Amino acid sequence: MRKITAILMLTFSGLASAEPWIDTRDTWLRADIEYLSDIGVITVPVTTWPLTWAPIIQNLEETDVSELSEAELRVYKRVKRKGKFETKLKSHSYLSLKAGNQGRILRHFGDDRREKAEITSKTTGMSKHFAWNIEATRAFDPIDGEEQRLDNSYVASIWGNWILSVGAQERWWGPGWDTSLILSNNARPVPSLSVQRNYADPFETKWLSWIGPWTFNAFAGQLESDRYVPHAKLLGMSVNFKPLDSLEIGLRRTAQWSGRGRPNDLGNFLDLLIGRDNCDELEGGCGTDRSNEPGNQLAGIDFKWKLPNNFGSIYGQLIGEDEAGYLPSRKVHQFGYSKSFLFDEYSVKSYLEYSDTENEFSPNLTYNNAIYQSGYRTEGRSIGSTYDNDTQSLSLGFIATTGNGISYKVSFSNVDLNSDNSGVHSINTQRVTFNQFQLQVRKPTKYGLLEVHAEFKDEFIDSYSYFDEKFNISLKWMIKF
Repeated sequence: MRKITAILMLTFSGLASAEPWIDTRDTWLRADIEYLSDIGVITVPVTTWPLTWAPIIQNLEETDVSELSEAELRVYKRVKRKGKFETKLKSHSYLSLKAGNQGRILRHFGDDRREKAEITSKTTGMSKHFAWNIEATRAFDPIDGEEQRLDNSYVASIWGNWILSVGAQERWWGPGWDTSLILSNNARPVPSLSVQRNYADPFETKWLSWIGPWTFNAFAGQLESDRYVPHAKLLGMSVNFKPLDSLEIGLRRTAQWSGRGRPNDLGNFLDLLIGRDNCDELEGGCGTDRSNEPGNQLAGIDFKWKLPNNFGSIYGQLIGEDEAGYLPSRKVHQFGYSKSFLFDEYSVKSYLEYSDTENEFSPNLTYNNAIYQSGYRTEGRSIGSTYDNDTQSLSLGFIATTGNGISYKVSFSNVDLNSDNSGVHSINTQRVTFNQFQLQVRKPTKYGLLEVHAEFKDEFIDSYSYFDEKFNISLKWMIKF
């Protein structure tokens, strides 16, 4: 059972005021942000979540709104109003109730509920030197047995243009909507220390200014004790930059390192850091028990390219499970197309996305490791793709918001899960091919924010006899107090 790190106030001297994050749980806010990015209002990188509000608000403040159409102005005002509310120097408290006929086994960007029913109370806000979100959840019939949770809690502060934080935040690295191959919201967030750049201003020197606006994120977290290598560390680093207004590039890297019985000295860490972690690259080799091998790494690159003449964007992600010549090898991939457009009073984000987690080298390799035999997973759930390994998926989605604030999401997916029909898999030990339909509707009312989520699959996914219904219907109610 995971031991959540207590969220404590950090004390630093000489700090500036802090800005809170935009987390991974609002599909429609992300759609609005990407719409403004597509029309050139937002110019900073937007494919590494959580995002900081500071550069987004900076871009909005610099916009000449007289050049926006009436429909574009509605989206602009929606994002700016949300940003101004979230960055006030005060706190806000919320209570949310979520319940369905069963828990969620497949989670995509924006999904909030995990278990059959959850009650969450949170207080979020900022002061002159700190930003925080203290969130407590009571989960009913959880698959991992942990009923009390502090997931999504954090305390953060700023040193110059760098944000330092401690907490358990969900992360989503990459341009995908259906899934991310390296870091997604599928598994519960790992308690971590993190550092990231706040504003995305370009370098001033002519030697580096060509990379344009850029962001940096790094974290060090500790995985649970109930795994093959107890208390292994999860490390991550990401750099995003926009060398062109139409092109965003992300360089990603994560690693499992240390843990009970594994080396954790500086030399071993440096071998991990420079990518020297194959047996033939280490002095003296790995040893008969692989005791010298530093860890298990994933690394890769993703991109989003805005096509000319408002023809939408293409995006992709390539992740390597191993390293050869200090470059990712044994790769998995994802490709997609997205387009933002206006339809009557609706602002719409559409996407078509394909991903394949069956490794080019061999089946049962992705997210599995000979040392860290629990795999690239925590509490039994994949840290990378929501579908885990050896799966091909194709998804089509539409995300829309009306002028009166009612929001919709419709998606269709075809999934060939665990296609090799064997091996270690967090969802099914056997192959299952299914189609999935999802509908979400969110409506603000005077009684709070209401959201209905309906999901249907045409095949059963029993997930070790825990989830066994084709239908999954849930209701969420959130109030501010």
